[in-house]
Amino acid sequence: MVRVKSTNAAECAGPRVHAAHLRLDHDVDVHSHDAVELALVRDGRAVQRSADDVTDIRSGHLLILAPGSRHSLESNRLLTTNVFLDPTLFADELSWITRVPGWGAAVSPEPRAPRPVLTLDVDDRTPQLAELFDELAAGTGRSRDLGTGVFEQYALLFAAFSVLEPLVSATVSHSEQRGYRATVEQAVELMNNSLDHPWTLSSLAAEVALSPSQLSRVFVADTGSSPMSYLQTLRVERLASLLRTTELSVAGAARAVGWHDPGHAARRFRSRWQCSPVQYRERFR
Repeated sequence: MVRVKSTNAAECAGPRVHAAHLRLDHDVDVHSHDAVELALVRDGRAVQRSADDVTDIRSGHLLILAPGSRHSLESNRLLTTNVFLDPTLFADELSWITRVPGWGAAVSPEPRAPRPVLTLDVDDRTPQLAELFDELAAGTGRSRDLGTGVFEQYALLFAAFSVLEPLVSATVSHSEQRGYRATVEQAVELMNNSLDHPWTLSSLAAEVALSPSQLSRVFVADTGSSPMSYLQTLRVERLASLLRTTELSVAGAARAVGWHDPGHAARRFRSRWQCSPVQYRERFR
């Protein structure tokens, strides 16, 4: 995680698992990752900026970076233990892990950019993970009678995956398996498909045959957000995607998501990404 240069999967070869303690006393510009990387934060703090989020990183957090992940770090003396995994591990002998709920999005070697950076709060599991990561970094595993070489590494990895599995499955699957009721699904689909439409609560409620108060009640119950707040989130995330993947001007991209006032679009964007649309495009293209 904390290397300025990209982590090349070849560096993890022979064996294809590598672990190390890393200290970061300076900021790191946007960089990409070729390996699957698990980074356990042991001490310090940082602000992480990725293509899909801005996150405060602290002791007790674990980051999972899939191949293709891009992020930057504003560090305040960050100490981590990182495990680097050759992505081919998940294409052959460990392919079954990608079929465990939640893990496919976290470690799949399939190319997809930008890849998300999954941040887990592992506070009460930190001692277990620290012991396992320390043994991987030491390369011996003296405290465990597990054999030597690749089999010992796999045993340590499987133990770490077992500790993390409930957190990964819950975190990733929560957004993928929310089970919205039909009216909420319909409202979300309407907004997604027509972000440039001048939606109001009343017009959206009329489309799904509910009163505004009824729609607000079921929408908050299912998503935790009001319909109009959800719409703003969709717009700011779609705007970010357009800035990364198209040649539209900033103003043109903002109009495409329903914001015709450039100043309003810039304020909304900055409140989500902590940077201007122009700065975001420069960082993540």
